[in-house]
Amino acid sequence: MPTLDQTKDKVDALSIDYERMAEKWELLHALLGGTDAMRAGKEQWLVREPRESPESYRNRLSRSFLYNAYRDTVEKLVSKPFSRPVTVQGFLPERLEAMVSDMDLNGRDLTQFARDVFTSGVTYGCSHILVDFPQFSPTATLADERASGVQPVFVHIKPTQVIGWRSETAENGKQVLTQVRIHEVKVEGNGQYSDKEVDYIRVYTPQDWQLWRRDSENDEDEYTLVDEGVHSFGEIPMASYYISRSGVLTANPPLEDLAFMNLAHWQSMSDQRNILRFARVGLLFAAGFSEEEMEEGLTIGPNQLIRSTNADAKVSYVEHNGHAIQSGQEDLDKLEDRMKVLGLQPLMQRSGNQTATGRALDESRTHTAIQAWIRALENTLRQAFEIAAKWVKLELPEDFALDINNDFGLSERATDDIKSLIEMRNTSQISGETFLREVKRRGLLSENVDIESELEAVESEGPPLASLSFSSKEPDPDEDEAQENEEVSKQDD
Repeated sequence: MPTLDQTKDKVDALSIDYERMAEKWELLHALLGGTDAMRAGKEQWLVREPRESPESYRNRLSRSFLYNAYRDTVEKLVSKPFSRPVTVQGFLPERLEAMVSDMDLNGRDLTQFARDVFTSGVTYGCSHILVDFPQFSPTATLADERASGVQPVFVHIKPTQVIGWRSETAENGKQVLTQVRIHEVKVEGNGQYSDKEVDYIRVYTPQDWQLWRRDSENDEDEYTLVDEGVHSFGEIPMASYYISRSGVLTANPPLEDLAFMNLAHWQSMSDQRNILRFARVGLLFAAGFSEEEMEEGLTIGPNQLIRSTNADAKVSYVEHNGHAIQSGQEDLDKLEDRMKVLGLQPLMQRSGNQTATGRALDESRTHTAIQAWIRALENTLRQAFEIAAKWVKLELPEDFALDINNDFGLSERATDDIKSLIEMRNTSQISGETFLREVKRRGLLSENVDIESELEAVESEGPPLASLSFSSKEPDPDEDEAQENEEVSKQDD
C-alpha cells in the first residue's frame, strides 16, 4: 500500500485505529509473502548480531528459508468450509438470482466470493462487503431500473483498504457508520503500450459519495476530486464480517500467536543453518611453527609437504562436536509441534466444563471456533443480500438463508490423540505409516491423501537434520572390527 498523508486533514489521512491494526498486519503480510518477503524485511524479522559485519549478515540472510506454517494453516482452514459449494436456502427474488453466479461482475460466483471474504477474516479478523449499485437519472422510474437488467454488485473490501471511518450512536444504541474512506489501486494505460498503477479513494456517507484520484504528476502528489454524487439508500451500503471484533470496523488477527511462533521458527532456523555451515567445515589448527614459517604460508592439499624446524610442530582439524546443533534441532522440532497444535485450535470442539468421558459421549452437541466463524459469515452474506434487495426496492423472504459447509472439526479428545501421536512418532514408538494412517482416520488429512505416496515422498526428501551427527571423535579400528565379528557371529547362529 502506498504511503498516505497522515499529518494533515486530507482525504488520504489514516485513522488512528487503522494505524494500530496496520502494525499487526506487517508480520502477517511478510509470512504470507514467504521466504522472499521475510528476507526483504531484513533486520525487522532477523536481528543482526552485535559485531556481525554487513557481509556476514547478508550471507546469513540469503541462507535463511521460511517454514511457512502460518500460510499453510490459513490455507487449510479456508479450504475446509469451501470443499463444497455454498448453497442458497429458501427463495431468492428473481431480480437477484443472477448475483449467485456472478457476485462482482468479474465472474466470481457465490462460493468464490464467500471464500475470499472468509480468507480475509481468518487473516485479519474482519472483512467487508460493499454493495454497489449503478447510478440512474433522478427522473428514472423503478420500471426503468428493472427494464435495464442492472443488478447490485458485491465488492469485497479488505480491512487494509478501509483507511478511515467515523461512526455515531443512534437512538436505539446501535453504532452507525457516518463516513467510510476506501483506498483502491487501478491499473490504467500510460501511453500507447505501457501502463501504471493509480491510487483512488472512495468516500461514502449515508447521503452521498466521492471519488478521489491521486495525481502523481504534480509536485505535491495530491488527490483530486474526479467524481461525486448522491444516493437514496439512507446509510452506507456495507456489511462487515467479524471473527475477532475489537470495535467498529476493527479486529485482531485470530492466528496472531501462530504468526509470532512462526517468526521464532524463522529466526531459529536461520541460526541452525548458520551453525551447520561452520560445523560442516573443519577449522585448521596449527601449532609450533615459527613466525617466518607462518609468513611463508602453509599449503594444504594432496601431494603437499608441510615442513618445520620444530619437531613438536603439528597441523590438525578441529571439528564441531554437534551438541549445539542437536539442541537447535530440538528447538525447531518443538516449535513445529506447537505450531501444529495452534493450527488445530480453531478445529477443536468444545462443550463447556465436561469430563473427558462426557465429552466423548456427547461430542455431537459441541462447536468449534471455525464453525462460529462460518455462522458469522452466513449472517454477513445475508445482510449483504438484504442491502442488495433494498437497492432494488424488494424484501428478502424470511426463509432465505445461505448454507456453508461446517461438517468437520476435531473433538478435544481427537486433538489430544493427535498430540500423543506426534509425541509417539517423535520418540519412534510408532512407524511413519501408522502415524499417517491414524492422523488421516481422525480427519486431519484429506481422504484424497495416499499414504504410500506420502511415505515415498518423505523418503526421497532425505534424512532430517536431527539425524545428522557431528563429532571430533576418531573412529576406533578395534571397535569396528569387534562390531563386524559380532554381526558375523549372529549370522552364523
